[in-house]
Amino acid sequence: MPFDTALHKASHNGDFKQVTALIEAGEIDVNTPGASERRPLHRAAGGNHVKICEYLLSNGAGVDLADRSGRTPLHWASIGGGTSSASLLIENGANVLAETGSKATPLHFSVEKGNIDMVPLLANNAGNKKLELFRAQRDDGKTALNIAKEGKNKGIIKALKEAGDPSATSSAICIIS
Repeated sequence: MPFDTALHKASHNGDFKQVTALIEAGEIDVNTPGASERRPLHRAAGGNHVKICEYLLSNGAGVDLADRSGRTPLHWASIGGGTSSASLLIENGANVLAETGSKATPLHFSVEKGNIDMVPLLANNAGNKKLELFRAQRDDGKTALNIAKEGKNKGIIKALKEAGDPSATSSAICIIS
């Protein structure tokens, strides 16, 4: 079972100086899997350490490499609510519709965690697959809207509606306070 290297730990902790020193020493591959098959970019993206994400990407980090559960760095940025790192990942070609082993997309995680600012970011970068993003269902059959309604998160529901989710119409939503 892989373990986290010093590069994983420095990326997770936001220690840019240590990250650069380790990579410049040339002893660690930026795509080396650690615990749960997570790479340093997963760790940096989850903590919204943008400068480290930029550095890792410029040194060959795989933008869409998945960990053991199928989560990409964009999934981790979505979980952490890191819109800056998510934007950077998307600019570098991250798949907004990437699915985990349970078919969860970054949007599912953003909604589940209540990261409202991620909704328009992901939707606006889905291109001609925006409808596919909104209709994506996890293995349990839930869409992002289902998750928001279940959590009674009016702000997320409004964000989904404003981002263009056709199912998020006022007539389709009833939240009991």
